[in-house]
Amino acid sequence: MYGYVGKFLFVDLTEKKIWTEDLTQEFADLYFGGYGFGAKILFDRMKPNVDPLGPDNMLGFISGPVVGTGAMYGGRYTVVCKSPVGGTFNDANSGGFFSPAMRNSGFDAIFVQGASETPVYIYVDNGKAEIRDASDIWGKDVTEARLWLEKEHGDDVRSTMIGPSGETMSYIAAVMNDDHRAAGRGGGGAVMGSKKLKAIACRGDRKRIDIADMDAFREINRKVAQYIANPDPDDPAAARTETWKKYGTTWLTVNSSQSGDAPVKNWGGAGSIDYTPEDADYLDVKHYDARHKVRRFACAQCPIGCGAIYDVKDSKWPVGETGRPEYETMAAFGPNCLVTDMDAIIKCNDLFPAG
Repeated sequence: MYGYVGKFLFVDLTEKKIWTEDLTQEFADLYFGGYGFGAKILFDRMKPNVDPLGPDNMLGFISGPVVGTGAMYGGRYTVVCKSPVGGTFNDANSGGFFSPAMRNSGFDAIFVQGASETPVYIYVDNGKAEIRDASDIWGKDVTEARLWLEKEHGDDVRSTMIGPSGETMSYIAAVMNDDHRAAGRGGGGAVMGSKKLKAIACRGDRKRIDIADMDAFREINRKVAQYIANPDPDDPAAARTETWKKYGTTWLTVNSSQSGDAPVKNWGGAGSIDYTPEDADYLDVKHYDARHKVRRFACAQCPIGCGAIYDVKDSKWPVGETGRPEYETMAAFGPNCLVTDMDAIIKCNDLFPAG
């Protein structure tokens, strides 16, 4: 089956049951991957009116058909569930390295139902899955939990998880992976916490998904690589690509705070009035890259590398090595709260991956 592993993993935490099901070509053609697979599975298998934080809510982690193929930008996964925030179907998306690891472990998607009485995590290794005790990492932030899982299972394990806010079922809790990457919308972290599911950890040695036309595939990748390596200076899209490479999502915050695209006073205020251009200039990422940036990083299969690591020593809050704030964090703690102190925002961002 081109573009897919061909297997779904299902885990019932109440019954402590694990089973697999084949992905059919018809299902793949109709629903494609990501939230398409998720919407169909949840619609078919969940009862109406279930409590989003109850055991009957199903939580899915799903890849798309180019993940693990080497296709550029093809390293993401989607988390689906019934949202405790909106009360209806929810999907959230994240980059990092978890999705290719899930496929390398033998599955296109993992669906979790039921709820455990005690903290657990799911460990998947080359097609075999286990429910394991997570009491040693319950209460730990996502970096601490990731390091524990890597010590337990090896450096090649990749995981998605919640931190303390997910454990307490906070509606703003994200599902986190690779310390800095978040499937953040709709309360998926709270759903994960309601199931006492701390993490899913995957490893495996399946290295390549079958591709129908390898020559065409390589040609598309070649064109993308050429476009990025030799941008046309007269092409606005190419200019934006270069900006993404240098400054990531954070470069959007200054303009968005003035145009109405970012919240000011929780949408009760307005940029240029309550949060002036002079205020916004304090958040210009160029100032802080110059002071703190030590290296870039990229998610799986991404040629842009929009992420950055800071080493924050010269600050009111010298947090040391930490991720550069992304746009959402900058907007939430900046114009939304009328904050112009970037040192404070970096500190808040350093706390955020605690999950």
